[in-house]
Amino acid sequence: MGCGENGLMPLPKIIDNERSSMLEVLRSLSTEHEKVSIATGYWDLGAISLLLEELDSLKEIRLLIGREPLIPRHKLQAPEGDFPERDFQFDLAHVEQSSDIRKAADKVTEWISSGKLRVRVFTKTFLHAKTYIFGDFESNNAVGVIGSSNFTKNGLTQNTELNALENDYK
Repeated sequence: MGCGENGLMPLPKIIDNERSSMLEVLRSLSTEHEKVSIATGYWDLGAISLLLEELDSLKEIRLLIGREPLIPRHKLQAPEGDFPERDFQFDLAHVEQSSDIRKAADKVTEWISSGKLRVRVFTKTFLHAKTYIFGDFESNNAVGVIGSSNFTKNGLTQNTELNALENDYK
């Protein structure tokens, strides 16, 4: 592979966490953009922790997350009254206790308070989509990654995934 016009190695079109890692692609894209919009079925603080420096440098982060697809919940006509609060409390009680995770949790709190991070929870049906869009409609260099990687530590680093990068923003 030759270098791209900006002097950096060109990004792979296919990202599978074996030949190319989703984490490295997201790191690279974060340095070239001010905004990211992510739709994911799942997310975790491990993913935030891995990308903490890159996400902190962005001006805007939008995160659309789905609810856990437990079969009884999936069949419900309406979401439970305590969703997603009960799920967040459970996840936080069982998360790996480390300084990196604590730092990520503190940053998420800071970003939400400042309006930099906007989080929406999709409760209508099971959200299975995974999309990462850097830039927006006004950008002349927007890039999207569409595929199977959830915004989780394992989804970005070690799970066998298949994602496609698209940079035709027209």
